[in-house]
Amino acid sequence: MVKFDYVEPNTLKEACELLAEHSEESKLIAGGTALLIWMRMRLLNPRLVISLAKLPDFDYVLFDEKQGLRIGAGARHRDIELSPIVRRNFPLLSETFRKVAQPRIRNMGTIGGNLCQGDPLTDPGASLIALDAEMTLTRARGKRVVPVENFFIDYYQTDLQPGEILTEIRVPYPVKRPLWSQIKFLPRSQEDFATVGVALTLAVHDGTCQDIRLALNSVAPTILRAKNAEEVLRGQAITDKTVRHAAEVAATEVDPMDDVRGSPDYKRELVRVLVRRALNQALRTE
Repeated sequence: MVKFDYVEPNTLKEACELLAEHSEESKLIAGGTALLIWMRMRLLNPRLVISLAKLPDFDYVLFDEKQGLRIGAGARHRDIELSPIVRRNFPLLSETFRKVAQPRIRNMGTIGGNLCQGDPLTDPGASLIALDAEMTLTRARGKRVVPVENFFIDYYQTDLQPGEILTEIRVPYPVKRPLWSQIKFLPRSQEDFATVGVALTLAVHDGTCQDIRLALNSVAPTILRAKNAEEVLRGQAITDKTVRHAAEVAATEVDPMDDVRGSPDYKRELVRVLVRRALNQALRTE
């Protein structure tokens, strides 16, 4: 591994100032489950690593009915998985984080690191898109709020600007679409990334789809929202025919890579199967 300097700021203000001063040659570290691997492979060679480990109040999981769910970017996957308030009010997130890798990774990896890595193979981003989540990005001179849906730009590229730190993820409450499903197809083991991942939330009244969010991961250069497939169902009676049509349309919205997890055609077929399965699973919870 290359040599680098390592600092542990004690406040968010100090971290922001350090990042602004060394933005071209520094990287942030929280859990380190991705960054250290990239550095060992020499894909990243920062001269300065800024640790967020000592920042106060950076790993909270809080909830009230007015502000919804607020998650500090330093919260571990395991914290979110086991949180009673998440399990009670946002079961989609509880289920999603329960299936991230395995306990060793979940005990170290943070939600902020997961999102800022911009990896299209990871699951949390898709579920957060399905829940209309927003992110607070903080820098030395202020902050801005970005929908998770708009955060992913390209393969391993996000809307995080130089000098910015992701500080909070917020999920609104009440959940507008109370029916939900999260399905991932694993090619080899629980520790592997999904070949295809599906997350959705759904509102149904008298057999008609009132609203839907459908997000997919592992099928394009970014985690994406399948808006055309949503339009197939929105305002329509939910039947086997419309469900199948939505799944077919979703398969046309993806742009999967040919890799060890399967060919593009294989992944498109999985999208058809898993979107249909996820919709039927969500409807059974009605």
